[in-house]
Amino acid sequence: MASNYTHLIFIVNEFSRKGKHTKKAISEHMLRYSLTYEIHTTQYKRHAVELAHTFSDELAEDCLIIAVGGDGTLNEVVEGVSKSDRQRAVSYLPTGSGNDFARSHDLSRSIEVSLERILSKNEETELDIITGVSDVEELVAVNSMGFGIDGMVIAKLDKNRNKQTTGKFSYLLSVLSAYFAQKSFPLSIHSERLDLSFDEVLLIVCANHKYFGGGIPIHPLADPQDEYIDIVIAEKVSFLELLQILYRILSKESHLTHKKMHSYRVKSCTLLFETPQYGQRDGELIDKYTRSIKIDTVKQYFWV
Repeated sequence: MASNYTHLIFIVNEFSRKGKHTKKAISEHMLRYSLTYEIHTTQYKRHAVELAHTFSDELAEDCLIIAVGGDGTLNEVVEGVSKSDRQRAVSYLPTGSGNDFARSHDLSRSIEVSLERILSKNEETELDIITGVSDVEELVAVNSMGFGIDGMVIAKLDKNRNKQTTGKFSYLLSVLSAYFAQKSFPLSIHSERLDLSFDEVLLIVCANHKYFGGGIPIHPLADPQDEYIDIVIAEKVSFLELLQILYRILSKESHLTHKKMHSYRVKSCTLLFETPQYGQRDGELIDKYTRSIKIDTVKQYFWV
């Protein structure tokens, strides 16, 4: 891979929390550098996938693609690049509301500082990304992929067009609301080392990074370089038990010791749902139609 980039391609989600001010800030800060650059703004949902795929295929090796937005924008750019015939790194300027990838890698939210970091690097970082092949589509996740109550949260936020206000505490409040709408569901997990069935599940998360939902440490030990997927399952709980689990998450990150919480580490697995559930990948909605999905990891280069 090229270690010296001469041209930058910024793919900007103008609808992220700071998106409307981002293009101007990038242009101002880029005056300090001799590199050429382009800024492309997404015009509709999943436009970043199309842009990243096209640029990855067509641009020279000395061009760096930079996702500018939240975790969802990063997700789309990574998906687009991963579909390309070329293997190339993805860089990132976090300007969203959740910023779980940035939090996991201690990345600054400052555009100026982020540009300095990107342009001072001399080698890429290889990380795992989660892939999901369901009965209806192929999915990619950088941070996490989940089904059940967290998918219900995203469905409600999408419906209310309220995702720009999502952070750790607002997300947890949404979980409390979604608890009353989410019905428990049967779930089976199959892998080389696991053959498990649960009768009443509220949540399953396949974690690649520690955080999801705007800073919630869903799996404190998740490592995006170990080639393992950390699975977190929450069985049906009473509302009081839910409050206890949320308190444990926020206070001591000890929620996985609760009797209704389970965690497993796998290289890959297949999830089977008797009833389709809403899901999320990196905070983006997976609509309610998935009945089975094969979860795995592949390697992706990042310039972070």
